Amino acid sequence: MITMRVAVVATLVVAIVTGRQLAAEEAVASGPKTLAVQNRQHAMTHEFSAWVGTLPLDAFEKGLTFSGAYTLHFTDLIAWEIGQFTYSHGIETALKDELENVSVEPTQFEVVRYYATSSILFKPVYGKMSLLNRALIYGEVFFLIGGGYGQLTIERRAVVNAGAGGRIYAGKYVSFRVELRDIMFVLSDDIQNELWIAGGVCLGFG
Repeated sequence: MITMRVAVVATLVVAIVTGRQLAAEEAVASGPKTLAVQNRQHAMTHEFSAWVGTLPLDAFEKGLTFSGAYTLHFTDLIAWEIGQFTYSHGIETALKDELENVSVEPTQFEVVRYYATSSILFKPVYGKMSLLNRALIYGEVFFLIGGGYGQLTIERRAVVNAGAGGRIYAGKYVSFRVELRDIMFVLSDDIQNELWIAGGVCLGFG
């Protein structure tokens, strides 16, 4: 009986020791887990951009916008859109025509004509995607905030803008951007909000 107990205990000890040894060997063989982060394939210092967009919030007149900008990229994370100029061409809606047909004059609201801004960009996300398992597409997500000055139908107002966007790289120098910005035209006693949605093409180098 004693002999059997000794044999069982010995078997358990051997199993435990063997298991620990195998686990240690496996850990050594696999090595420490590391996360490989690749450097960006696309980097630029100077960027020139052109957009076509819209200001869709006004019920009586939508804005078709044309914009141009120059951006200076300091690092992979931070850039300064030194200047962006946007011109808005007003397109009257069917609602305004309907009101005029029934001799009801719509309330006069300020409509955006043009504005200029300067903004800081923060670019925290950069990555690559597979297109139909045939090609890799590189892109980034960015956020921005800034200010400027704008001309509405009657008044000139200070501008505060904030938004986000995404970029897809088409090559070493060319990329495409899509953006959404909240544009606030500010007076001391009034704030007029506009939503700017736009897509554009960019040329970057340096």
